[in-house]
Amino acid sequence: MIVGPEAAPLELFAAAELCRYLRLLFGLAVTPRSEVSSPARALFCVGLAASRRVGADAVVRRIGSLSDQGFLLQRLTWQSRSTLVVVGGSPRATLWAVYALVERWGVHYLLHRDVLPAPSPFWLPELDLVCEPQLRVRQWRVVNDFAMGPESWGIEDYRPVLDQLAKLRFNRIFANIYPYQPFLHLAVRGIERQQAWLWYDFHYPITDDMIGRERFPDEGEFWNPDLPRGASYAELAAAGQRHLHAIMDHARARGMEIVLSATVTEFPPEFAPLLPGARKVHQLGEMTVVPGPDSRYDDPVLLALASEVVRASIRTYPEIDYLALGMPEFRQWSAAYADAWQYLDRRYGLEPRQPLAGVLAAAQNRPEYPGGPERAVEEVKGDIVALAFCDRLLRDTRILEVPGRPPVKAIYNGVAEELLPILPELALPGAESLSIVDYTPTRVLRRRRVLATAPTSAMPHVLIYTLHDDNVGVLPQLMTGSLHELTIDLRRHGWAGYSTRYWLTGDHDPCVAYLARAAWDPSTTPAEVYRRQVAAVCGTGGADGLLEVFRQVEEATVQLEWEGLGLTFPVPGMMLKHWTVEPLPPGVLAAHDRYRQALAAAQGAVERADARGRWYAEYWVGRLAFAVAYLDAVRALRQAATAAAAGDRRAAARLATQALHDAVRGLAAYARVAVDRSDLGALATMNEYVYRPLQAKAAELEAVG
Repeated sequence: MIVGPEAAPLELFAAAELCRYLRLLFGLAVTPRSEVSSPARALFCVGLAASRRVGADAVVRRIGSLSDQGFLLQRLTWQSRSTLVVVGGSPRATLWAVYALVERWGVHYLLHRDVLPAPSPFWLPELDLVCEPQLRVRQWRVVNDFAMGPESWGIEDYRPVLDQLAKLRFNRIFANIYPYQPFLHLAVRGIERQQAWLWYDFHYPITDDMIGRERFPDEGEFWNPDLPRGASYAELAAAGQRHLHAIMDHARARGMEIVLSATVTEFPPEFAPLLPGARKVHQLGEMTVVPGPDSRYDDPVLLALASEVVRASIRTYPEIDYLALGMPEFRQWSAAYADAWQYLDRRYGLEPRQPLAGVLAAAQNRPEYPGGPERAVEEVKGDIVALAFCDRLLRDTRILEVPGRPPVKAIYNGVAEELLPILPELALPGAESLSIVDYTPTRVLRRRRVLATAPTSAMPHVLIYTLHDDNVGVLPQLMTGSLHELTIDLRRHGWAGYSTRYWLTGDHDPCVAYLARAAWDPSTTPAEVYRRQVAAVCGTGGADGLLEVFRQVEEATVQLEWEGLGLTFPVPGMMLKHWTVEPLPPGVLAAHDRYRQALAAAQGAVERADARGRWYAEYWVGRLAFAVAYLDAVRALRQAATAAAAGDRRAAARLATQALHDAVRGLAAYARVAVDRSDLGALATMNEYVYRPLQAKAAELEAVG
């Protein structure tokens, strides 16, 4: 294995990875070197310098034509030896070339592990392959929120997943942090942060009687393992920064760019005295404050506070490449929109081409949007204010220009769709747009016309892809079919790529495998990826059963996207909100039946799968048994409430006890197949919001009865 004497660290890592796989797959002990060993009969040339050394003029020209993300795999003969050129247009693309080669030997990359083929003698594939991505932005979100999400992951949880994402050729991480979390210290005009929390300051005790206790370490409360529990703010903030640096460092070592979110219109509560009329944010926990409705977009104190957010972000995390300036989920700072629009119009001449009245009318007519037209109009008004504010903040101060390094690039995150056509004129040079359009893929598909309105030739636009929605919650979800349709649209309309949004990860190996391949090969289909994956993991015997599992879970997910938002949202009242005489919506009942059918198919797949891949089918048995039992519990609890309302206390007590038994059965099934810390966080959350409240409710009804 030949590498250049001055190979970049990522090229050296790529060569080491190829050596590792040669040992795993073929039992070969290979060491990278800069010169050819005389007995060698086959050569791998890894990286730019080594590949140019052995390549003919035609090969060198092909290498020179590669983009920074393109790579070449070409077999040729050099010095009478079979030689495979493994090279990218950049060091990270060389790493992707290695992983693409290893795939040709039958290795499949899942989110938490590799699946290796049966051992075989060494063979050198015949390859003449140039790969360039169709979607240049393939972004993975980290941190985020909720105990059932990656907010609970320590660096030991992140490292293996980031390694797998590099194999799947993801090229960015998006550290989506919130102002209440312990990752950014602020000090402005004599006021400093003094407190921070995880997951909205909810708490999840670990007790001996909880379901799945055996899966948890001996600690009093579920917590992020990298952060001190019960520590001072200073200790928590220092640990939070170390944690985020560790994530960024590992991602960078795998060739990924770094995006950090910066919330410049929402602040920790300590800074409320700087904001006359400040109000608590209309969001879960009300952990932060926002400017008062009468605050101006050019308020100097507000600009000073936001400037420190930006400066502190870059000062604390100098390794970042992009700063994502996010719009609040619920826009409260909107009253000054008319003045803000006038300011933008004076500066950019917007009104003759994009009248404000037309923008507001379009928002008023936004179809099928959660919260209705009123929320859509408030989004537009709030974003007009925020864009004027960001214009003053970024363009006038040049705050992203840092001496001694390239400027940090701006990403405008979550701008209302009606404002996308004018965004390139307002944005800084080199900026990008990150859009969500709606919470779930099927909802985005209903309004896919929005994707055609984005000015993708004027600036890169990236679409948020929801893999697992927190509103649908802890139930199994699989959204590949909808994401496939959106991926076709992204290519058609020139979007730059996608950014994942998720909480649980265990369900999503099939979907992530599709996304990874479809970003490069436009002919990719979910059916093809699914069949390849299940055949590689479980063998052909279990394939049909698992394909049926995926079909039923996708159908259930689509139904829950429309009628199940909030169904298992992981907050207090998660289960007891179902103490109601209202029947379950038809779509939820249909999803319940889909989960039953999927469970039967998964059980059949376990029986027919190869022994070494049976774990894959068993995972789905556990997840689906949980889903069926959880919805059984919801139905039983609603029936108990109906019986109680009718005065039948004995039936109410019996049905509430049945709901408790169903929940215990479901949680135990989930605990058996939990694969990572998100699963443990979901179990801890449900012990607190499902098991313990049902236990108390059943006991209360038994006592009354």
